[in-house]
Parts: sequence; structure tokens; C-alpha cells
Amino acid sequence: MKLDQTTHHPRLIAALFLAIFSIIPAYAQPYKIADTRIELGLVLRQLNTVGTFMMATAHPDDENNALLAFLGKGQGLRTVLVTATRGDGGQNEIGTELFDALAVLRTEELLAAHRLDGAEQYFTRAVDFGYSFSRDETFERWGRDAILGDFVRLIRTVRPEVIAAMSPEGRGGGQHHQASAVLAREAYAAAADPSRFPEQLAQGLRPWQPKKFYFSTGFPFWFARTPSTPDPAMTSINLDRYDSLLGQTYAEIGSQARSMHKCQGMSPLIVLPGPVVASYRLADTTTPGQTNVSETSLFDGVDTSLQGLAQFAEPAPPKTLVDGLSTIAEHARVAFQAFERGEMHSSANAILLGLTEVRSLRAQLNSHGLSDDARWEIDFRLAVKERQFERAAVLSHGLRIDVLIDDGIVTPGQQVKLSTLVSNRGDTQVAIKAVRLSGFDGSATCPEHVVGSADVYRCTTDLRIPSNMALTNIHWRHVPDVARYDLDSYVPFGMPFRPTPFRATIDLTISSAQVSVERAVKFRYGEDLFAGEKRSSIHVVPRFSVKISPAIATIPRGASGSHQVHVTVTNAAPGPATGRVSLEVPSGWKASLPREMRFTREDESHTVRFEVTPGTSRPGKYQVKAVVETPTSLFDVGYQVVEYPHIGRRHLVHPAESTIIVLDVQVVPDLTVGYVEGVGDSVPAAIEQLGPSVELLDSTELAWGNLSRFDVIITGVRAYERRADLRANNERLLQYVEAGGTLIVQYNKFEFNDSQYGPFAAKVSRNRVTDQNAPVRVLATEHPLFRWPNQIDETTWSNWVQERGLYFLGDRAPEYVDLVELEDTFPWNPGVKHGALVEARAGQGRWLYVGLGLWRQLPAGTIGAYQLLANLVSLGATDK
Repeated sequence: MKLDQTTHHPRLIAALFLAIFSIIPAYAQPYKIADTRIELGLVLRQLNTVGTFMMATAHPDDENNALLAFLGKGQGLRTVLVTATRGDGGQNEIGTELFDALAVLRTEELLAAHRLDGAEQYFTRAVDFGYSFSRDETFERWGRDAILGDFVRLIRTVRPEVIAAMSPEGRGGGQHHQASAVLAREAYAAAADPSRFPEQLAQGLRPWQPKKFYFSTGFPFWFARTPSTPDPAMTSINLDRYDSLLGQTYAEIGSQARSMHKCQGMSPLIVLPGPVVASYRLADTTTPGQTNVSETSLFDGVDTSLQGLAQFAEPAPPKTLVDGLSTIAEHARVAFQAFERGEMHSSANAILLGLTEVRSLRAQLNSHGLSDDARWEIDFRLAVKERQFERAAVLSHGLRIDVLIDDGIVTPGQQVKLSTLVSNRGDTQVAIKAVRLSGFDGSATCPEHVVGSADVYRCTTDLRIPSNMALTNIHWRHVPDVARYDLDSYVPFGMPFRPTPFRATIDLTISSAQVSVERAVKFRYGEDLFAGEKRSSIHVVPRFSVKISPAIATIPRGASGSHQVHVTVTNAAPGPATGRVSLEVPSGWKASLPREMRFTREDESHTVRFEVTPGTSRPGKYQVKAVVETPTSLFDVGYQVVEYPHIGRRHLVHPAESTIIVLDVQVVPDLTVGYVEGVGDSVPAAIEQLGPSVELLDSTELAWGNLSRFDVIITGVRAYERRADLRANNERLLQYVEAGGTLIVQYNKFEFNDSQYGPFAAKVSRNRVTDQNAPVRVLATEHPLFRWPNQIDETTWSNWVQERGLYFLGDRAPEYVDLVELEDTFPWNPGVKHGALVEARAGQGRWLYVGLGLWRQLPAGTIGAYQLLANLVSLGATDK
């Protein structure tokens, strides 16, 4: 059955989420074998509780990982994080990923964090369109009712008792935070109202009223502190509690989890011992007696015990139900206490008894005379308990199960080999009854087998990837003209990524209990010696992956001759292959003739240079497409890999297309540019396309090279943070300016304030202008930057994306002169902003600070940014 964001069945969704999240091990990348005792202890803590906590935030890194660890791992509650956006409007401190690729990176970093804090992760369809000073703008661009409906849908799906959101007050951190808090609060009430979003009820969801709703007491949401004076109106949670099972405090776990947000520059340092308190304000509750009382827990007044499920059958729950719940709870209690005493055999027996009782009670629910709603609510939670008891049974009997494939990058129709391993490290025989597979052509040929203590069961099966299997890709696309995603119809709503279709279910008999264990099929590899072993799901790629570069190219109008386009084709299937690669160009353009390509092996790549002649095209954007043809198929897409040591591997499929922009832009000929690369830099390629020669400056060149040979030197985005060699040799750059050179410094954050890196005193500020259409007023109208070789006018500032700029130069010496001023349109960012484009004359040269976001505009093909860039580099040829 296909599932989409509007038609999925809640029971099926719950089963899928449980299958995926109930087996998440408590480690981040790289892979390591989990501590079975710790894993078992954590599951046993869950058996006797049915509470669910939902945290609602705006972006990845807004969450309080320590609180999630405390409630989930310490208290055994189900913890859920709903993040409104995937953070794709932010910055990237570790690589070049922006936009959708950054969304993938930040989503994976959340999953890496949750491998430590234990939470489940869901998303709404909201898009992070960049820092916003306006809540109204956020609602308008997201679509307030649409995202409110997403929060309602997730509440109705997860059914939490307690929700905590960010603070709705204040201006700090951008109004996405406050907007997410407002929507979460509205959803708290709307989820219980059958007249709100009734289409969700028609699709199988049911109304749900959480019992309590909290706001965090300040910004940022994750900030934990010790209040100087306790406030009885606040609920404060001590997160510095030591967990003897985990061997850490929850604050320590939280800081480790938070460090997974590496593309946002989060500190890798683990919090030191000391008071760590997080505080929350109760905003709403349906729990009698909980208003205006001093609380010690977010779940004060909420019955999260197994026996508490009888409340759904009130006012007179049947005795058979009460007794059944009590029996399950008793088995869970005995199992946990035996575990704590080290009596593993007794714990395992109690777990199996509890599993039997859960199944029996679920089967008998229809005979208890319950209302439909009561039966559904109880069974929804008992289904969770059944999966937890099953997991506890596997762990308590010392079973390790691996399902591995011999190739992690496959093509449709490819033959693969699957290995199923069941290692019995316990002292009880376990019977393998069957191995069932999904996603493949073919079935497992694994025989029944009894696995004795210290034995390992191995089964190898030859299978084939279906010839019509879809390529591995993200499941979201941008809706035109709004900041919201459209989602693939078959992916359950809120999922971080498409669930892998390649799964295995191992049917076991443990003592007398039948247990089915589901695993996603994994590929293990160790390409990075420093990262160690990693594991990934199977990625399906095209037989021929086709990539064209550059993705965006610029050609000055009237430029003579042809221009090069590179097409790289990779053979992803085993064995030799042939194909014919060609370019499809706009009408009136010319391209080199098609080329024949021969491959002898898998992973072999060939790059072909094509000459493209635009002819007499008018200024504008044009598409050039690369295609590989075989006698039976056509291939015209490639894929981008997003992977770092701390996250898993993800693919984004891209059409093999290049956008060529014909520009009315001139650049002084024969310029030589020295460039100090910063964070995620794509500016050097843009400069080269305009005509100048670019040389990347390494530490040797910065320290000893002849800098005077460069017409201009440019430092990349946040280079002063990332380049110790730049900081060490900055004086040489200032000497270069004194001698008549032109130095252009792109924006930096506050690391720039650690020393005086400019020719005169200056500090970077938090000032920014987030309205990409905000008017730009040129102050130095006679300055060559605005007159030569291109005339800068109103069209230069048209069609910018996301923002004008950020981290403008703030307090500074009078020698710095503002060349432009900007003013945001939002009342919470009032006043004219200076420091976006600043020049200081030092000696015979120029020193410029550029807070305008050229680094973001150039990859987006913003024409005005290329005009400004051309004039900036041309300053190196002007008379000083």
C-alpha cells in the first residue's frame, strides 16, 4: 500500500516507526559494537512506562539533547523531536553543501545526535528560507495553516502526553523559532478538535489531546543554566544527574550529541561537571490540579505507568483489563530488578513471560467490552510494548544479528549476495525458523537451524536488485514561490529520509516465544582509516552516472571562441560497458560531436571535454544537458554524495544539466587573483569563469611567496576562523596593501574580533539584512567599484536569494568608509545598516570588507552578484 502525507494509516505508520527506531544503537558514526548490557538496561527501563514526550523546535541544533537523554534513557519515556525545518537556509562550516545538500547534512547530523540522546526524529514541510526578523513573514512563506496542520498530524500520529516548544517571546535567534513555538501551541489544542483538519481523520488518524504544554524559558532552547533565584512558576530539571548504567551524566550525553552539529560549528568539548538546569513554563494543561503548583518534573500529574492505560476505559475499566496490565507490569518490574542484581537468567524469563502477556492482552481487547476509542488507544501503546519486549528478549539472550550485503552501491538489475548472521552469546538455544526479505527479486534460501550457545548461524543468499527499483534520493522538493516542501507520496509523513526498501525479518523461537526481528540490510566499509568501520543502507544508482561541470557557468556577452564543459560518466555496474555521450544545447548553439565511451570495470570514470559555442545569444540563463545513450537505455542524471566521518552516507540525484549564464559583464583582462580559501568556497570558480586567473594561496605562499604579483587578493568566507596560516601571516597581507595591493575580505564571524586583522581597529557585528529585496543605497557614487568596468545600478540588486548579507563590520576606526547602506523591511531589525561593503585606504592600497552574501548568490546564479564580483576584482587594476 502506498503511503503519503495525506493518506497514511496510523497503525502502519506506528509499526514502521517502531521497526526503524526501536533498533537504533546508542552510538554515533563511526560504527562500533553496542554494549549489550547497556542496551538491555535501557529497554528494560522502557517496559513499565507508556509516556511520550514531544519537543518542537525550528531548526537542527535548537533541541535540548540533554533533556531528551534524561527523559528517554533515564526515565524510559518515548522521546520525539519535531523539527519544523531541515536548516537548509543556514551556513556550512565543514564543506560546500548548501540548500538541499545542506538540508541532507543537517538532517543526518540530527540522526547522529539521536544515536546518542535516543530520540526519534520527525519534520514538518517548512523550509528554512534563512534568518528572518518577522514572524508574519515566516507564517506567510511557510503557509501558516499548512505547517500548523503538519504539527497537528504529528501530534495525532505520535500521541504525546507532554509537549515542550521554544519560547514564543523575544527577537533573538530569528523568528522561525518563535513561529514554531506559536504553531506548536496552537497544534496542542487543534489536535484534539475533530473539526480541525478533518481530512486527517478521514485518512485514519484520530484526535488527540496532550495533557501538558510547556514553553522554554529563554533562547536558545537548548541553553541550560542554574537560576540564581529559584522561580516556583518554572519547572526546572537538573541535567547533571549521573546515570550509573550509562556511566555519564545526561548533560555529558547531551553535549556529545550536540557536538554532532558540526556544520554549525558546535564545540566538541564535553561539558564539565557542575550544575546544569533546564527550566520550562507550563503554558497549558488538561491535568486537574497542575496549574499554579510547584513541579519537579514535566510529567507531574501524568500517569505514565502500564497500569495507567486503564484510564482510557474509565469510568469503570473491566477487571480483566486491569489485571492484565498489572501482570505485564509485574513481569517488567521483575525483569528490571533481576537485571540490576545481575540475575540475567531470571530477567530473561520474566521478559518472555511479559511478552506472552502483552500478546495475550492485545488479542483479548475486543472481548473486554471497550469502546472503539479505548480499545484503539490501549492497543496503540501495547504495540509499542510488544516491540520493546521482543527487543529485550533478543538482548537478554545475547543475540547479535547482522544482515549484510556485498555491495552498498548497486544498480537496477544487479546481482548481489546477502549474508545473514545470528550469533548466540547467551546460554539458551535459539531456533532460526525463517529469514524473510523485502525489496529484492528472489527470496532467502536459509534453512531452519538451532543455534547453540557460542554458535554463529550463517546464511548466504544470491539475489537481484529489481530492474525497476527507484534511485536512492531525497524525498522532498520545493513548492514554487513558497517556503514549503512537497513530499514523495510513498514516504510516511515526517520521516527524515526515505526508509530503505531492502529489509530482512528473522523469525526466531526463543524458549517457547516466537520473536521476529527486522533489520535494514546494511553494507559495511572502511575507506577512511581514521573513521573506522561505517555501515550504510543500500544505495541504488543509475548504470551510468552522468555529471556535468561547472553546474553554473558564466560567459560574458560577446566573448569570442568556445567554452569548455566537462562531462564525467561513471560506470556503476559490474563488468564492461559502452555508451555514447553527447550534449543537448539551446537552439542556435553549437557543441562538439558525441563521443563513444568504453568501460572495462565497475567504478571506472571517463571525463570528456566538450566545446560549446553560444553564438549570438542574448543575456540570460540557458540549459546545457549531458546524455549517455546505449542501445536500450538513456541516462541523464548523476548523484551527489553527502558524507562525513560523523554521519551516514546520503545521495541526492541531480539532472546532468549546466546553467550557462550569458552576462553583460566586463572584467579587466589579464588579471591575476590570489585566493585564500575559506569555508565551503565556490567563489574562486566564479572568478575564473569571468576571465581572471586564480591561484589558491597555501601556507607557503602566504608566508614566503611574492604577493606583489597578484592584482588582487581575496580571503574566503570565514577564512580567519579556519585558516591558522592566514592568521599567522596576516601582517604580510597588510604589507601587500601598504605597497599598493587590493585585499578583499569576505565576511567573517566573531573570530575576526580576536585580533586586529584589518589595517585599523574594527569589529565584526551581528548586523545583517535578511530581506533579499531590501533597497541598497550606494554612498560612494563616484567610487570605481560602482562605475567600472560595469555600471552598477538598480538591476544589480535584483533577484537576490535569501538575504542581502550578514555579519557586517561594526565598531571601527574612522579610516573605514561605507560604500553602501541597507535597511531591512522588518520592524524587528530597525534602522539603516552599515558595514556591508566597507573600504579602508592604507598606504598605497585598498582593504575592503564584503558582508554582502556573494558566496551564496554566485552558486544560485544571481546575475547582479557577478557584476559586483567583476568590479571588485577589477579594482586591482585601478589607479590607487
